[in-house]
Amino acid sequence: MPFATRSFFAACAVVFGLAVAIASPVAVQAQQLPTPQILVIDVNYVMANSTAMQSIQSQIEQDEGGLEQQMQERERQLREEDEALSRQRSVLSSEAFEERRQQLEQQFADYQREFSQRLEGMDESYAQAVGEVEMQLVRIADELATELGANMVVPKSTLVLVHEDFDKTEQALQRLNERLPSVSVNR
Repeated sequence: MPFATRSFFAACAVVFGLAVAIASPVAVQAQQLPTPQILVIDVNYVMANSTAMQSIQSQIEQDEGGLEQQMQERERQLREEDEALSRQRSVLSSEAFEERRQQLEQQFADYQREFSQRLEGMDESYAQAVGEVEMQLVRIADELATELGANMVVPKSTLVLVHEDFDKTEQALQRLNERLPSVSVNR
């Protein structure tokens, strides 16, 4: 047998020996792990159907509607100012016209910045309110797991198939609605 072939077989034997030596403690450790006791919650369903999330959504939609009206009114005002400036172009000196044009452009830029900041603030308020609901749902999932002897809670969205005995979505939704019927969005 050539030297290269013997070296290859020797290297394979060493690697196989290491793999067995490494795998043996892992097998012992795996035997020490507890048997999984699984509880499943459809988090998306609970979040979509909770009264707290519905109250948050209602508040956000109301705020967005008010902001939309304010935005349209301000845009209308800026358009009217722009049209008035255009009509005055023939009576104003070019310097005065340019100065007023720049002022109008600055007002428009300020409006855009303010609108953007308000949208950002609404997004932050929404995220805070949703976070409150999510934290309460995590507490409820923990309680259900403890009560039912589960050592693992899995979101239903990660599973292909689950037996209904594992699914505790309705219990989680009921508890969430009882404990957190609504959440106020900071405005």
